Amino acid sequence: MKSVVKLVIKYMLYGISLGCTFFVIMCLSFFIGGGEEFLTPIYKDFARHAVGAMIIGLACGGTAIVYQFDRPCGLVKVIIHFCVAMGVFYPGAIYLGWIPFYPDRILYTVLQFLFSCVIFMVIWFCFYLFNRNEAKRINERLRELEQDCRLDR
Repeated sequence: MKSVVKLVIKYMLYGISLGCTFFVIMCLSFFIGGGEEFLTPIYKDFARHAVGAMIIGLACGGTAIVYQFDRPCGLVKVIIHFCVAMGVFYPGAIYLGWIPFYPDRILYTVLQFLFSCVIFMVIWFCFYLFNRNEAKRINERLRELEQDCRLDR
């Protein structure tokens, strides 16, 4: 039980740091790109935007903990992660003004949501590839160590 609590805290902190990192990268890209009109609202209400980035990061990065458990199956884990992340990100991004919302232009809203889903999937896939390569590297190293142990006997 104690290790599960440590794991949950680790993933919560991981998610918060991920949200803060993306927030800073977003702000820096606006700054470098001359997007002062995007930075002004963030600057005027920095605390709300920073906390929002942490909450969204917690939802997106923190819920990745589902991949650490044996159950449910892989597809269900992806669906849980996706639904929680998008269920927090999209409304949060609209509330914070990161994504404009036009209730009278439903097609625009649907396209924005689909674009957000694509971005989520690209980020998820990058993390998947990274972790898969790490697992291959670790497994290869374990095989090498196992062979060394056999040779020493």
